[in-house]
Amino acid sequence: MIIRLLVTAAALLAAAGCGTDEKPSPAPTVPPVESPKGLAGIDPCTLLDEPALTALGLEAGIPGQDELGANCRWTGTNAQEARLTAFTSGDGLAELTKGRDSTSSRVRVLGYPALETFTARGEFCRYDVGVAENQAIVATMRAGEPDSCTALQELLTVAIKRLPASD
Repeated sequence: MIIRLLVTAAALLAAAGCGTDEKPSPAPTVPPVESPKGLAGIDPCTLLDEPALTALGLEAGIPGQDELGANCRWTGTNAQEARLTAFTSGDGLAELTKGRDSTSSRVRVLGYPALETFTARGEFCRYDVGVAENQAIVATMRAGEPDSCTALQELLTVAIKRLPASD
């Protein structure tokens, strides 16, 4: 009797999908961008004008390039370093989401889907913001005032508002 119950239970579990052949559920998808902005061909250094740089306590930006795309790096009194990168060569935020660890949180920046990653004491912060289906801003700040995420949100607010609408 017990053997028959065990065989029946095993058959029910296998039928319910508890076997080893079950595929893992897909990764969560990135929410759609409702008011897409265009990053392609834009120099990230142009996203902060002189009044914004003064308000944010940053010096003039230095253009650069890294594995994600064109970027701009600023230093100043309110941040040891801030950087914006225009990620336009991949799948945007969906690609940046892959492989992120559990320290990243899904948030919104000015209504745009984003990932937020930061250190516990606020010395470093990173936002990956999807501004169009296949385009994202990767923004980082080190030693920002009052903390890196608050200061980086202010910088992103200015930068995103200056982006042109996408067709």
